[in-house]
Amino acid sequence: MKNVKRVVAVILSCIMTLGFAGCKKNEEVNSGKTVVTMWSRITSDSSQVDKDAEQFMIEKLAEKFPDIEVKLIHKPMSTDYRQEYDKALMAKQAPDLFVEFSYTDIPTRIKNGTIADITDFVKNWKYKAEDKVITTFDQAISSDGKWYAIPRSSYVQASVVNLKSIKDAGGDVNNLPKTWKEFADFGQKLTDISIPRICYQITGSVWQFTPWMWSAGGEMVKPNGDGTYKITFNSEEGVDTAEFMNQMVWKYKMTQKNIMGDSSEISNNIKSGAALYAWAQLANVINKDTVERNGFTYNDFTQELIPAKDSNHEGAALAGGEVITFSPHADKKTLEAAFRVAEYLYYDEEYLEELWKNQDAAGLVDTMVPARKDLYEKKLATYSQLNNENREALLKIQSYAKPEPFCGNWSELKGKLKEYLEKIYLKENISRKEIKSLLDQCAEELYSTYPNSFQKK
Repeated sequence: MKNVKRVVAVILSCIMTLGFAGCKKNEEVNSGKTVVTMWSRITSDSSQVDKDAEQFMIEKLAEKFPDIEVKLIHKPMSTDYRQEYDKALMAKQAPDLFVEFSYTDIPTRIKNGTIADITDFVKNWKYKAEDKVITTFDQAISSDGKWYAIPRSSYVQASVVNLKSIKDAGGDVNNLPKTWKEFADFGQKLTDISIPRICYQITGSVWQFTPWMWSAGGEMVKPNGDGTYKITFNSEEGVDTAEFMNQMVWKYKMTQKNIMGDSSEISNNIKSGAALYAWAQLANVINKDTVERNGFTYNDFTQELIPAKDSNHEGAALAGGEVITFSPHADKKTLEAAFRVAEYLYYDEEYLEELWKNQDAAGLVDTMVPARKDLYEKKLATYSQLNNENREALLKIQSYAKPEPFCGNWSELKGKLKEYLEKIYLKENISRKEIKSLLDQCAEELYSTYPNSFQKK
């Protein structure tokens, strides 16, 4: 019976969504307001904290914009939000305001016309003129002097460290490893599968591989200067990196046994204390549920750079993030209203301060970097459960973070390289020659499949 009710609820939700999309213009005529549509991922199964946050947003928007009606279309989280958006766009039911794309998605979407040109709103934008907007994504979200997105938030992905678990294992939290050798020694010493306790969680993810390669002095791709890129993950630095990742599994035995395991299971290891280090965002680890369920405090976790290959190199961190885009089907009036709404929700200092205070009162900590780069320090200071050491660490690591590559077909490159990295990581006693050969094969496959994005030069 529960399943039947859920199916009926989903069907009704779909009918309501389709009906709403079809009568949007009539609502504008009847209300005299400009209607702006947005997707919401809040469902009946969402936490009360999330529901309260959405209600706060709705009330603030109604108060701020008497001439705009923001319509939330509630949709459960999709396994592929990109495909979900594209289907809605083809049916002319895409939201006017969308906040889920990674900045790495934007170059391809500029080419295929699936997002709106918002240059008119950005070129004289006060926050941009005052240098208050994060600029990490600028090259990805603009092209030929035109703008197609604005930042929503950014994050630093590197090593999340469970300090309490390290102490419990007899490690020195004041002398954490800075190089690959130190990290391997640390991992061999503190890993004990019988507990179980592992040093590091490894996956086949190219997202994880990228900053490790940076820490060896390499680059995944390099621009040719004509819009195409040369593939360089098969360089000596790439071979060094893939070899060390393999050695962490087989030689040093410092990772989980099932290195291609379910990502949520892997993620839970750092939260529970079964892992000492994890490739993660601190914001996704230090949530209220994690600390309460596992007996930790927020300050039992911190974020560190990926260790450097050696003393001649620097540690690394990856800067990722999401951006705000607008429907190419929206008319000028709707675009203007949608931009005003986005500006308020993600750039208005008064609104953001109140939002962060509400989060703190609910026992939440959000370490994401806001689109207003000038407010990050103030944001961190709002959360009473963060200590000064953690705030300073977050501010420091942000300065080291490099943006994920954003060339055309980057997502496809990641998908293909993942297949080859898994082969490398899963083979015990693999030679450098074999690693080089596999990386070369992957590069050749990408060159032949995506010649408009990747060129040997």
